[in-house]
Order: sequence, then C-alpha cells, then structure tokens
Amino acid sequence: MKKYANEKIYTCPMNPEIRLKNPGNCPKCGMALEQMNPIENKVSEIHSEYVCPMHPEIIRSEPGFCPKCGMALEPRDASGEDQENKELTDMSRRFWVSTALSIPVFILAMAHDLIPGLISGDFFTHWLQWIEFALATPVVLWGCKTASNFFHY
Repeated sequence: MKKYANEKIYTCPMNPEIRLKNPGNCPKCGMALEQMNPIENKVSEIHSEYVCPMHPEIIRSEPGFCPKCGMALEPRDASGEDQENKELTDMSRRFWVSTALSIPVFILAMAHDLIPGLISGDFFTHWLQWIEFALATPVVLWGCKTASNFFHY
C-alpha cells in the first residue's frame, strides 16, 4: 500500500500498528485515533525501531541482538512481507551440521553397547571415545550457541 502526501492516515497513540483511513476509535483499546503527518507516513515504511520479542524494554534504532538474552531484535512494526531471516538461516545451518555430526556419535555409541563383540580391545575402545569426543565437541560448542554470543551468562 503506497502512501501519498495528501492521503490521511489515522493511528492509535497506544498501538501504532493500527492504521485506518477514517477517524474513529482504535479497535484494540478504544482510544481516539490521531491523524499522522505525511512525514510520519514515509518514516513508518522504514523500520525505525527494533525491539526484543522477550524483553520489550530493549529498543534499538538498528537491527542487532538483545543484550539480555541474545535474541535477534525484530522490527517494531512487523510487516507481512517475506524477508530473509538471517537468524533462521544460521540456526537451520547449525542444526543440519550438528545432526550430521551427531548421527555417527549415536551409531558408534550404540554399536559398542548392542554388539559387544564387534568392537573389542582397549586400544580401539580408547580411540573410539576420542572419535566420539571429536564429533560431539562442535555440536556442543558451535551448534548450541546463540546467534549473538556464546558466553553471555
């Protein structure tokens, strides 16, 4: 929806995401709608504030991460447009790599318990533990980290 300078838009002071073409009351809270200035209409198309979904008191002027929980800040006036979600892309990549590394660890650990005669000897068992450790370490340290920082707490 394009906004023109001569178009009148009314918004709720408490719920700025409510925008109507006619004056009246806000459907959410019942407050009287106020007319927006044409400059505010143009600015509202650009995300001007980013907020943490878990901590609404954290407000930033640019995208980033919440200093309390590490979640990605989201635009305050979320639009219905499909945008690339970098956090989802990063988390999906870490999930699939961690899955690929966890499957061999599971198979090695279960094979040792389910078929005891298959793996024999202290030397091979010792190396098997180091192989499992090497495969599990990236899953724990890289796959489970938050997007902003690992040692946050």
